[in-house]
Amino acid sequence: MYLNTIKAYFRLGRIHSAVLTGLAPVVTAAATGLSLSIYHYIELFLIGFLFHIFLFVYNEVRDINIDKASKDLKDKPLVDGSISETNAKIVVILSVALVFLFSITFFYEQSLFLIPLSLAALLFGALYDALGKRVPHADYFIATMLCLVALYGSFSVESTLNIFVCIIALLAFSQMLINNIIAGLKDVDHDHLAGGLSTPLRMKVRVENNKFIVSKQFIVYILVLKTTHIALTFIPFYYAMMPFEIWQFYLTFLVVIIAVVFMLRFLTMKTFDRVKLMRFIGFHEMFAFMVIPFLLYAFIGTVATIFLLFFPIFWLGVFLIFMYGKLMPGI
Repeated sequence: MYLNTIKAYFRLGRIHSAVLTGLAPVVTAAATGLSLSIYHYIELFLIGFLFHIFLFVYNEVRDINIDKASKDLKDKPLVDGSISETNAKIVVILSVALVFLFSITFFYEQSLFLIPLSLAALLFGALYDALGKRVPHADYFIATMLCLVALYGSFSVESTLNIFVCIIALLAFSQMLINNIIAGLKDVDHDHLAGGLSTPLRMKVRVENNKFIVSKQFIVYILVLKTTHIALTFIPFYYAMMPFEIWQFYLTFLVVIIAVVFMLRFLTMKTFDRVKLMRFIGFHEMFAFMVIPFLLYAFIGTVATIFLLFFPIFWLGVFLIFMYGKLMPGI
């Protein structure tokens, strides 16, 4: 019984996908080039994790009616009643309180910067959760939130930003923007039933008789954003913002190509298959993130680079199996 309750709360907070949000402040702290303890990084990961919990649990609370309109989402904790709406709201409040408490406890000397930064991040997250399916291009709210969460890591160490840190934060922004837009593809078959209008729906992406129709304007928009993300990836190499060896450049180029391949796979699907679509989106997200460890190699070394490359995959696999019993659930 207790195990089922734990699983329900983990599903509510989408714990399996929390790893990249948790790592957002970690990578910008590393990008400062300063020597930091492992405890500092763990504390930053915990803060990023709490931002994730706030964002996704509040989103579940806001989207109850939309989720109830889909037969595919009947097992969600707030839809099937395994967690009450009141308890979900308590989780939201607790996550916010802990962000501020830990900011003061862990990083007291920098809290003058971190508290307003946290407030801004929470505000943009709340705006997305409240308006994401109603306001055009609200994806920029959640992307801004992640950018601010990423900058939290740098400001936990020093009061100024260098250009390389800003590039890493902008990579977080652009990746979250792309990920959030394309994540809406898996819900185009039901979001409109409850009045929700995600970016894909606004750009005429639709499902007709199980045919997956991706409009040209949506494809162009995503490719422009992806091109921007790729440009940000290679700017540090071009301007030598960090020490690097040629193999870093080539491996970065390789993972960029792989991410693009997975993007093209889901953009060119002809039949709507939610599980297959989510698989392609998930692989794109993972490979898109992999550019960051290679950019940070000179600052964090071989072991930490390998950890950043494979820890997200390990985290995702472990929590998906624990929560759903398989690696590719239809969530």
